[in-house]
Amino acid sequence: MPYVNVNEMLERAAGGGYAVGAFNIVNELSARAVVKACEEKNAPVILQTSVATVKQIGVPDLIGFLKNIAENSSVPVAVHLDHCKETELCLACIDAGWSSVMIDASHLPLSENILLTREVVDYARGKGVSTEGELGAISGVEDDLSVSEEDAYLASLEDSIVYVKETGVDIFAPAIGTAHGMYKGEPKLNFERFSEIRNAVGTPLVVHGGTGLAPDVFRKLIGIGAAKINISTALKIAYLSGIKSFIAENPDNTNPLKLDAEAEKSIREMALEHIDIFGTGNNV
Repeated sequence: MPYVNVNEMLERAAGGGYAVGAFNIVNELSARAVVKACEEKNAPVILQTSVATVKQIGVPDLIGFLKNIAENSSVPVAVHLDHCKETELCLACIDAGWSSVMIDASHLPLSENILLTREVVDYARGKGVSTEGELGAISGVEDDLSVSEEDAYLASLEDSIVYVKETGVDIFAPAIGTAHGMYKGEPKLNFERFSEIRNAVGTPLVVHGGTGLAPDVFRKLIGIGAAKINISTALKIAYLSGIKSFIAENPDNTNPLKLDAEAEKSIREMALEHIDIFGTGNNV
């Protein structure tokens, strides 16, 4: 299936009452496992790449195998750059062929966030690439991104309206109380704020920090406008759990392919579970 743009994928999700999973893959094995799950469920998917993954594998090598997977898949696949604070890397990924990029200038004052985001939006739009932006600060740790609970804050309705209008972002991630990594206790999400923002800006909204949220919380967020939900920690846990279990049960194994197969199976099962919760299946 042709490599796809994120805009159309998320507009369909927003209008169809489901969300598209954006899974933070870490290599070719994890990307193939996620896509296999989506093919099984006939579901569109976003293969999401962290800045750390991009830098470790390299821009050309990473997009090379991701585009190959996407173009040979039976379901729509997009590739997204997550939480990038470096304009140069955003532009490099746009030029290389990412479907969408996230310029994360949420740590800056609103006026500076708008200026930096607008720069990336203008460049991306000229290349047919979508841009995601964020307002507020999401707590927790994800790869090399770390925000303490004390420094986290929610996006306001007023600032969100100004930000989306002035930047022209295609996808918007407002901080509403979710956290990266694993939750310590019950997360306190501001559903009302999320709904107000969706109704006011009209742009597809993103939920960061999806790992660990209860199925009913996911469904409530989707019901009030979440079109893209990011899953990172759950994939890493599934990957490592599959490996650890296989080694524990097969201590004398000397065939890496069997180890890979078990890791892939664990990731695929994790993805299948989230696809069912998000209602993404049979939406190709």
